[in-house]
Amino acid sequence: QSNQSTAQSSISQTLTNLTNTVQTVVYTVTPTSGAAGTCVGPTFTVTVTVNPKPVVPNQTATICSGTAFAIAPVNAAPTTIVPANTTYTWTVAANANVTGQSNQATPQSNISQTLTNLTNVAQNVVYTVTPTSGAAGTCIGSTFTITVTVNPKPFVSTQTTSACSGSAFAAITPVNGVTSNIVPTGTTYTWSAPVVTGGLTGGAAGTAQTSITGTLTNPTNVPQTATYTVTPTSGSAGNCVGATFTVTVTVNPKPFIPAQTAAI
Repeated sequence: QSNQSTAQSSISQTLTNLTNTVQTVVYTVTPTSGAAGTCVGPTFTVTVTVNPKPVVPNQTATICSGTAFAIAPVNAAPTTIVPANTTYTWTVAANANVTGQSNQATPQSNISQTLTNLTNVAQNVVYTVTPTSGAAGTCIGSTFTITVTVNPKPFVSTQTTSACSGSAFAAITPVNGVTSNIVPTGTTYTWSAPVVTGGLTGGAAGTAQTSITGTLTNPTNVPQTATYTVTPTSGSAGNCVGATFTVTVTVNPKPFIPAQTAAI
């Protein structure tokens, strides 16, 4: 707003509200007739109500696959202006490697969706959001973007293997893309002692290992099993914890015969 000493045919200015609440600007105006005598009339006032318009800078969020992000901008003038009851609608750029993203035409109080990364590397989903102030004038602010990084979460299908009693079973190192596995780089595995049959011994827990392995001893003369329940955790890509999976090891018996004697 500014004073105006040069005669104008109307009263007009562009006003910007720097807050998130309604403000008023009062002009005291002097009218003057034109060709008809150039007579000066009494002053009058023009009171302009300036409703706030939302201003939100671009946002970022990072989540693990299969979880929800939620962005609820908070007023922090002058960089962020969020009038009470501001709502948001948005469009989203499709990413074929992520599911769960969709446009939203119905005004929402925050921006939130649950996104699932179908790959073993981080993916980005970009939302373009339009904010609208609530009761204070229903003013539409400029769009802003939210870039959501969706880190991959390991998924490993059920595994089986076998070994001879007293020998280490071949290390199980799940491979990305095999039997629908999702294995981000640097994934590690943690497990508790296995559930065993037939009195198998040697089963031990493991923490943050790059593969699953162990040495089991079968004290019987028939095959026995050890079932490990394993929790995978992605590495540098967000340290996201995946669903547990099982590794079932069949431990075949190994013959053991002490020295024998015979008399005939």
